[in-house]
Amino acid sequence: MTLLTKPYHMKTIPAVMLAAVLAASCAVNRDAETARNTATAENLRRYTEALSHDSCQGRKPFSEGAARAVEYIAGQMKEIGLEPCADGSYLQQVGIRSATVRCTGPMVINTPKGRMSLEWLEDYVAFSARDEAKIDIRDAELVFAGYGIVAPEYGKNDYRGIENPENKVAVVMVNDPGLGSEDTEYFNGDNMTYYGRWMYKLEEAARQGLKGVLIIHEDRGAGYGWSVVRASDTKMYVDSDGDGYQCPLNGWISLGAARKLLADNGYDLDGLIGQSKSPDFRPFRLNSTVSVSMELTSDRQQNPNVIGYIPGSGNTDESVVYIAHWDHLGYGAPVDGDSIINGATDNATGVAWLLETARCFSSLKEKPRRNIVFISPTCEESGFLGTKYYVTHPLFPIGKTVAVINLDVFPLWGENNDVTITGYGHSDLDETVAGLAAQYGRYVMPDPDAYNGMFYRSDHFPFVQKGIPAMFAKGWNDSRAHGKEWSKEQIARYWAETYHKPTDQVNPETDDYSGLLQEVHLFFDLGYGLANGTDYPKWKPESEFAGILER
Repeated sequence: MTLLTKPYHMKTIPAVMLAAVLAASCAVNRDAETARNTATAENLRRYTEALSHDSCQGRKPFSEGAARAVEYIAGQMKEIGLEPCADGSYLQQVGIRSATVRCTGPMVINTPKGRMSLEWLEDYVAFSARDEAKIDIRDAELVFAGYGIVAPEYGKNDYRGIENPENKVAVVMVNDPGLGSEDTEYFNGDNMTYYGRWMYKLEEAARQGLKGVLIIHEDRGAGYGWSVVRASDTKMYVDSDGDGYQCPLNGWISLGAARKLLADNGYDLDGLIGQSKSPDFRPFRLNSTVSVSMELTSDRQQNPNVIGYIPGSGNTDESVVYIAHWDHLGYGAPVDGDSIINGATDNATGVAWLLETARCFSSLKEKPRRNIVFISPTCEESGFLGTKYYVTHPLFPIGKTVAVINLDVFPLWGENNDVTITGYGHSDLDETVAGLAAQYGRYVMPDPDAYNGMFYRSDHFPFVQKGIPAMFAKGWNDSRAHGKEWSKEQIARYWAETYHKPTDQVNPETDDYSGLLQEVHLFFDLGYGLANGTDYPKWKPESEFAGILER
């Protein structure tokens, strides 16, 4: 995959896509131009500051602050002129079951060299989606199952030959066999596939009928540090639908604990990682057992997705969806005495973008042919539960959802030259966006950190799993004022000092909303072209999601 370092001009677009790009470009007529230019940085600032205010208490679902945020978003949708679509309401209630886990002691692993006693949260994290008050795992046999992947297209089955899986707990690596490789023909090289996501590993272990699965944590492979893994003792699930994670035991173990476990069994972890990459890898029994106890306290509540729409002029049930989650984390470890994780850039700025884009569409004199739907889901931070619920309880037909446009995590650093596409290479939306971006002097580039699997970690993904192409992109790798190296330093500082911390708050003296305004303009153009078209975006043949939905 080639990293684009100059503006993506029209002549670089494959011929098969040229007509689509030209159509999208020409579709932005004078009415659309006038509507697009109604967007202002001041509105974006107003929305962002309201949603990240201390009164919203970090927008943790079920909190009073979250209720204030939801009321605000619904009120803005009404003021903008969006139609409600959930029986006259802007709120689609989602049944959520939260399960608070307390491990009553250490995780005990008996190895050939003695007893390992792992401390909860320091060495391991355990949880379960089962609706039970207590789960006891006693002397379950451990097996090493490589990456915990079953991928017939790569000839790989890390569970082949395991007997009596109901009595076994698999120990597996995070990420997938392509990590660290430039061979994009095998698990897409260094760009993580869904096989590398922890959610997939839990789902596959459940399909295999295992008693449990323990994922070996490693910072780069996971895309985040151990502090993220241990951050919450409460997991959330879509109530009644099940969440696929039905092994009695799900969990993580630290890299250090995994090294010792394998060393006590006569294996070197680094050597096993290399062996596990091969299609010829076969799982093997460790001469070790694991015991752990969990107490679970469940609570059932409802929390809303906030949804409004602009009816299409073509009397059709086809729709283009914009999406940006409203929820965040609530309270956390204090920083300089402040414990509210306000979530200004994650994702108040995203909701601001959603609302201002909606305002542009609402100001059109002639509405597009297809419906334009604006969804601000709940519980993204808990595994995009609101969106999971929506795609199984859609208010507009999923099969006629044209595409999804998502914005999540947008720092306020000013204008950018780039449009970094997370999930680049999956659909022909890449080329369409490239053509539109060039009109603003911007260029498209693939996400340079695709190894962390961010494409599988935000609200567009449940739509993708249903076969709907999605655009998940933003500028932040090439600042128009400061350049690429400055941007790289800012991104590193953001992940280390701001992401999911109380420091994620507005800074009126330094915040620059011009970059966010760029995204309103660009993705208004994309949605307008899609909404006035008759075709559907196409998956590229090499995408792992091609062929899910034929239309």
